[in-house]
Amino acid sequence: MKNVDLNMLASSSSGNSTLLRIGGYNFLIDIGVSCLYLKNSLNSLMMDIGDIDAVFITHEHIDHVKGLDVFTRNHNIPIFIKEKCFNLVSKKVLKQDYFQILTDEIKFKDVYVSFFSTPHDAIDPVGYRFSYRDFCFSYVTDLGEVTSDVRYAIDNSDLLVLESNHDVEMLKNGSYPYYLKKRILSSNGHLSNKDAAFALLNSTNRKRNIILAHLSEKNNCIDLLKKTYEEILGKSRLPFKIKIAKPREIVSIKINV
Repeated sequence: MKNVDLNMLASSSSGNSTLLRIGGYNFLIDIGVSCLYLKNSLNSLMMDIGDIDAVFITHEHIDHVKGLDVFTRNHNIPIFIKEKCFNLVSKKVLKQDYFQILTDEIKFKDVYVSFFSTPHDAIDPVGYRFSYRDFCFSYVTDLGEVTSDVRYAIDNSDLLVLESNHDVEMLKNGSYPYYLKKRILSSNGHLSNKDAAFALLNSTNRKRNIILAHLSEKNNCIDLLKKTYEEILGKSRLPFKIKIAKPREIVSIKINV
């Protein structure tokens, strides 16, 4: 029996990076933090950056690729990325030898990694599915609405990272300029607490572990998020086994498969 070990190293608009240990492999999703922060986070988990087998990039926004330049200059680890995203990222990354363009599903022995489009205001943003034996993990953040591809990921995952970015009223009444509020609320923006909760309510999958991620530090709060989920899902349904990712605090889930 092997464990699937998920560790959210950082999750917010100030930086995102996630460690997934599955099928004997160590994968990173995004490096939107400094390499020093990444190194220290991995060390706290008794790991080193050199233990990483591959990196998967969701899109080119700085909170997802901040550490890429330093990372690529110091580590010979493959980085999987969509071509249009690479064309933008490569302008700010000196060493490009280990980038690999994503075109189809990738296989690491018994682990299959696939991707799907997400509706966000980036050049070619994606979410990821990691399948191992009969187990599936999906990573879905930075999206303005739940598309059919996103719905499939939600419905068919045993472990799910799902964005729950903002409270709509808190955002509307907050200090952000109008153009930024409009961007976040658009179908290519970020998923609100209500939209994420309704996506789970309407899901056919009731038995899974979920981490709610990419919470806005200015337009969301944990108490308000919990209240919204209780109102929509009902307290009887709440043990979806939900955890909440913190901006700079490791949140982990370990599952036997």
